[in-house]
Amino acid sequence: MPVLKNAKHERFAQEISKGATADEAYALAGYSPHRSNAARMSANEHIRSRVEEILSKAADKVGVTVERVISELAKIGFADIRKAVAWGAGIAVADETGQVHVVNDVALISSEQIDPDTAAAISEVRKTKDGVAIKFHDKQAALVNLGKHLGLFKDRVELTGRDGGPIKTEQGPDLSGLPIEDLAALEAILAKASAEPSSGS
Repeated sequence: MPVLKNAKHERFAQEISKGATADEAYALAGYSPHRSNAARMSANEHIRSRVEEILSKAADKVGVTVERVISELAKIGFADIRKAVAWGAGIAVADETGQVHVVNDVALISSEQIDPDTAAAISEVRKTKDGVAIKFHDKQAALVNLGKHLGLFKDRVELTGRDGGPIKTEQGPDLSGLPIEDLAALEAILAKASAEPSSGS
């Protein structure tokens, strides 16, 4: 889909693509704030198609694919800290002079020795007053996102009636005893009533 002919519509689509809310995009496109018009515009089929196109082009440009996102989440979700940190008795640690000492300590694996998948799972390495700290990306969040995408977790929705009570159903009048002519007349009345514009719009 090419650029939208209406410049304000195009600007609205561009702003939505950048993450603006419908209200924000509506104002940035040059319209006076109006919540229902902003919502209506965001539901417009041409604008939605344009937003999808903009987002798709942006994803293609930076190489974002579903497979790549899943792969990155898997690196975080299945990262093993033992591939980045060594601890316990008998760890060889070099001091500032280069002398190697065997100690009962915790040591980071050299960045040259860490495999790319483990490196991708690390969010931070920093020096502290007590040594060096390493932090991994949120493993649980990555696993939950992976599981949701793969359909491993099903959301359970419970429906209840008013104030948590049972759902009440009502059956309309029994029309099975009416003659065909009366049913046809009733159908015509209902069709006419639904075709007429309501007085509230």
